[in-house]
Amino acid sequence: MAVAVALLAMFAVLLVVPPILSEVGRPSNWSWLVYAIVELLIPIGLLIPAVIRPRSLIAAMASALPVGFLLLWGVAAEPMSWPRVVIHLAAILCLAALLIRMIRGIRTRRFRELWILPSLLLGVPIGYLAGGLMGFHIVTQYCQLPLIGAALSSYLCSG
Repeated sequence: MAVAVALLAMFAVLLVVPPILSEVGRPSNWSWLVYAIVELLIPIGLLIPAVIRPRSLIAAMASALPVGFLLLWGVAAEPMSWPRVVIHLAAILCLAALLIRMIRGIRTRRFRELWILPSLLLGVPIGYLAGGLMGFHIVTQYCQLPLIGAALSSYLCSG
């Protein structure tokens, strides 16, 4: 979890600091800064409690929520780019840490660890809806996919 938070924090600094420095001294529209802060700080903010208190079940459930958002955000990034790699790596590290915790909980008969699973399942639709509201379009991944059918493909690709 700590590695995922560090990767996201590094990516947040690299995404926000250069545009701020390039706009110094010029009148411009700063609304992109609000979007960037919300887009980056919410996932990092939900992951930080799991780093501070790694044994807390509530912290693990909170850190399960941004996994779906991170996966969708990574899909929206340009293919074969560093942001896509970093975001997907952070999401995979979070998912692996949560699944390992669930497996250990089942093995030691602490079944309350299974509450992480509903948080993960809830995190995917929340991430999909949040990504849709922020304008992450996944057209390139689903428009040419014959497995989902023509009707669903046209619905997903309508914009």
